[in-house]
Amino acid sequence: MKISIKSFILLFSLFLISCHPDQFQGKATSVRNNSSEYIYFWYSGDFSVYHYPDTILPIEKPLFIAACSPGNGEGIMGYDPDYNNIFNQLPDGKFTIYFFDELATTQEEWEDIRVNHMVLRKDITFEELKNNDYIIYYP
Repeated sequence: MKISIKSFILLFSLFLISCHPDQFQGKATSVRNNSSEYIYFWYSGDFSVYHYPDTILPIEKPLFIAACSPGNGEGIMGYDPDYNNIFNQLPDGKFTIYFFDELATTQEEWEDIRVNHMVLRKDITFEELKNNDYIIYYP
């Protein structure tokens, strides 16, 4: 038992030493809801499509649409992403996020949102994201 505890402490110490802050330069991206209503948002994880200038939502309803509570509510989009890799894949260097007032739970509701343009879109450059401390504000 003593050997396992010592081994664990040694391995944990090596892990902490290897997690040098320079290896994790990114910061979590989040959405801040400044409205008085719940909002829902979606962005494409396939960074070469559904981002500016291609502003057409996908035909198929996305599996995951995030929510954010009203009054400075915050939704986390991702932890420590590789921003250089992401923004290098974007067609015009702008990350697009789509905001909705209602959550589409069926394909028919998604089609209604898509066809009737019931969406607010924001296109953000990497510089804008950094200047806003990696927070995307709604509205």
